[in-house]
Amino acid sequence: MLMQHNATTAIYLGQAGFVLALSVQFGVQGALMVETTPEPIRCTALAIGNNIAWSILGGLTPLAATWLIYRTGDELSPAYLIAGAAAITVISLLFTKDSFKNELRSR
Repeated sequence: MLMQHNATTAIYLGQAGFVLALSVQFGVQGALMVETTPEPIRCTALAIGNNIAWSILGGLTPLAATWLIYRTGDELSPAYLIAGAAAITVISLLFTKDSFKNELRSR
């Protein structure tokens, strides 16, 4: 409801909420992908996997958002997609082993 408000401050608060939810997901994406991919196949796996995932998910997200609005009648239902993606990212981070202090292997 904040995005359809007449007050500029409320609109900015709504946008800030979207930015916060997206930052949880995209802020850690690069580091998480690099740390979870084996070194010998890292470039290929990340290039192919990331591009295919963005093509499929990025292409179908507007369709899913429109369908959710149509099905539920709730104009905020696309925000649930973003919140769900952020929740999956947080859960993934909780179960990912941290390799911060491990030595890098040289070839």
